Amino acid sequence: MADYELAHPLYLDVQMMVSFLAYLEGGVHLSSEQTVQKEKLRSGKPNREGEMKLPSLGALLGLESSLSTEGGHPVAETAETKVARHHTAASLFNGLYAFLHQDDAILALENRDQLAAVTPGTFVKLSGRYTGNPLEEMLAIFTQAMSYMGDISQSVEEKRSQKSASRRSGNPQNREQAGQNEAHPYAEMAEQFRQFEQSIEMRFMRKMKEELESSPIHDVVLETASGVRAVLTVSSEYYDAAVAEKLSSGDFIVLGKVTRVVREGESINLSRRSVVGKMEDMSGSVTDAMTNIPGFNLQSNEPFVRHPAVQILPMAIFV
Repeated sequence: MADYELAHPLYLDVQMMVSFLAYLEGGVHLSSEQTVQKEKLRSGKPNREGEMKLPSLGALLGLESSLSTEGGHPVAETAETKVARHHTAASLFNGLYAFLHQDDAILALENRDQLAAVTPGTFVKLSGRYTGNPLEEMLAIFTQAMSYMGDISQSVEEKRSQKSASRRSGNPQNREQAGQNEAHPYAEMAEQFRQFEQSIEMRFMRKMKEELESSPIHDVVLETASGVRAVLTVSSEYYDAAVAEKLSSGDFIVLGKVTRVVREGESINLSRRSVVGKMEDMSGSVTDAMTNIPGFNLQSNEPFVRHPAVQILPMAIFV
C-alpha cells in the first residue's frame, strides 16, 4: 500500500463496476472476517487466586484474555480478536481503478487527435470541466423565473382588487384615494406573463421539463482543456440533484465506455430525451422562446454538441 492513489466517486454506476470487478476477481466479497491471535510472555506477580481476568471491556471487543501466575515466574497472555472488514462501493471502485490503471487497460483521452483511433467499446479516461446539461439548467431557471412572475402577477391582481373595493366604498375619502392611486409598476409585465402562460410555447417547455426529469437517462457534458466535449449518459438511479450540485462547475475525471464518436458534421441533441427534442425542427423555436420571458433576459445555449466530441457511458465521475 506504499504506492496508491485514492479516488472519490461522486457518480458511480455500481452495477457496471461490480460486474467488471467480479469478472476480474472471480467474484466479489463485500465483507470478510479475520481472526487475530497473539501470545506473549511477561513477568508475573503473585496472585492469591492464581488467575486475573481483564476488564469486561475486552469481551465487548471480542477479546478473551487472562493472566496466569505461579509465584514470580513468567506468565502467558493470549489474545484472540475477530475483525470484520466491510467494503463499500467506493472502496471496490478504488481497487478496480488501481488494477485497470496498473494494467494499462485505460486509454487516457487527452486531445482531439486521439478521437480518430477511438472506437465504441473503448475504455477511456478523460478529465475536464463539468458543464452539465445547458438545456436542463435553462429549463430549471425558466421554471424558477415563472414562479417569481406568478408572485408578481398575484401582487398586481391583489392591488387591483383593493382599488376596485375602494371605488365601491361608502367612504368618499377611500373613493378619492382609489382614483389617485398610480398603476402597479409591474402591471404591464404581469399582463405579458398572463398571455405567455397560456401560450403553446409555455406548454411545450413544461412538457419538455417533465420528460427530461422523468427520463431514466440524463445527458450531461464535460469539456476537456483541449476542447473535446464528452456527452455522458448517466443513469438516474445514481444521478440526482445532490450529485449534480456537487459536480456543478468543477473539474473531474470520467472513466467509462465509449458508445459513440461524433464525426465531422455530426451532433448530439441534448433535448433528445423529450418528444419536442426529437422534432429537431421545432426545438430551436422552443429554446428561443425561453429568452423572451417578460421581464427577464435569459441567454440561450445551443442544445447541440458538435465535433470534436465523444459519447460515453460512464462508470464513474470522480475526483
